[in-house]
Amino acid sequence: MSFEALQKEVATWPDAQVRQFQAYLVSLRHQRDQEVMTKLSAKLDDADSSRWISLEEAEKRLGLAGA
Repeated sequence: MSFEALQKEVATWPDAQVRQFQAYLVSLRHQRDQEVMTKLSAKLDDADSSRWISLEEAEKRLGLAGA
């Protein structure tokens, strides 16, 4: 089903069904956001210090040192 077809279909639904669909979409968005945050947290919590550089080193590599 195309997005346009879905839009046309939803436009025919009663308000209660639209609200239920909206709640589903919000829930889906939160779930996906949580998955991204879980992956990001795992990277930040990585204890392998060889993957991390200091703020000063990052500035140097990005050409921001002394700026």
